[in-house]
Amino acid sequence: MVATLLKISVLARLLSPNDFGLFSLIMIAFGIVEAVTQTGVNLTIINSERKVQYFLNSAWVIAIIRGFIMGIIMLILGVLMTNYYHEPQLSFLVAVTALVPVIKGFINPYIVIMQKEFRFFKDSLYRFSLVAVDVLLAIIFGLMLQSVMAMVLALIGAAIFEVIISFVFFKERPAFQYIHSRGRVILNNAKGLSVSAALSYVHENIDDLIIGKLAGTYNLGLYHNGYSLAHKTNYELSKAVQHTTLPVFSKIKNDGERLRKAFIKTSVGALFYVLVASVPLLLFPEQIVDIILGDQWLAVVPMLPWLVGAGLIHSFNNTAYNLFYAKERFVIINMHLFLTIALLVLLLLYLTTTAGIYGAAMAIFYSRLLTLPFILVAIVKSLREPQR
Repeated sequence: MVATLLKISVLARLLSPNDFGLFSLIMIAFGIVEAVTQTGVNLTIINSERKVQYFLNSAWVIAIIRGFIMGIIMLILGVLMTNYYHEPQLSFLVAVTALVPVIKGFINPYIVIMQKEFRFFKDSLYRFSLVAVDVLLAIIFGLMLQSVMAMVLALIGAAIFEVIISFVFFKERPAFQYIHSRGRVILNNAKGLSVSAALSYVHENIDDLIIGKLAGTYNLGLYHNGYSLAHKTNYELSKAVQHTTLPVFSKIKNDGERLRKAFIKTSVGALFYVLVASVPLLLFPEQIVDIILGDQWLAVVPMLPWLVGAGLIHSFNNTAYNLFYAKERFVIINMHLFLTIALLVLLLLYLTTTAGIYGAAMAIFYSRLLTLPFILVAIVKSLREPQR
């Protein structure tokens, strides 16, 4: 979280809101192709009782092919988005960013062993190194270029680093060998998971799609940094918890009592840490925006309470999703995401038109609040299921 704030703080003084708006649109293209091509490699390996080596080669081949497919789709999306948003730079920027999924496709799938075997300290070091490199590169390129290209090049550099370190960390290396029976297990899991991934992507990015069109790239840039400051920081805390709890929930999914205790403990702990991290922003929003982003970003202050509230609900939902992923109840996740998206689109179209980016922040909060009862009922039912 600190590294993310450092990155935002430095770049907010080097780049314009328009640059951040363009980067948000670039990440929309990346997110779309990532969601619709989701394979579920990691989840399949974590949930399986087989060793990682059983899937290693086939998983690597699938990931490499997926990376190239993602790159090609991004090239097409870049052209379409340039025409839709009337931003001439987009096609070139998205085309350059298309290198990222191609590069990341070569990551050693054996890294999932850290989750599967609960090597959380090593996993934390691994992930911190990725964040640190991304932040360092973004700041260096930001100082050199002072344009949106700085963030694009940082993505590419971080992807190259991730591939290298995934092979340096582990002696177990994949070979380019596809075994149909093993690949089929991964791809069969992808059928249910890809729908969840696509809906999850839409849920997290539909706001940028609509705001970029209705309010323009400049306002989208303002919204992007307000969202990053108030929502993304606490969201990353919850994602860190989610990353470590999924393998635990998967291990004890058939032990009802242990699963209930683990879920309650994880939910309460995650919400506590996220709330503590959010309190200063609620009490001193103007001062924090001025310190971290600079006074040219004070227009985001009215949005912050709504985005903090939305982030708290989202953090809780992430823990709930882990429970459903472990039990392979993708239908519950898909239904909740669909309801939230439907509400969000309606609220965004109305509130963004009438109140700009402030209305967009309200829309995100209300869409998540109104669908919270659905997720609570689903949690209670899942935890009351008879022990197998």
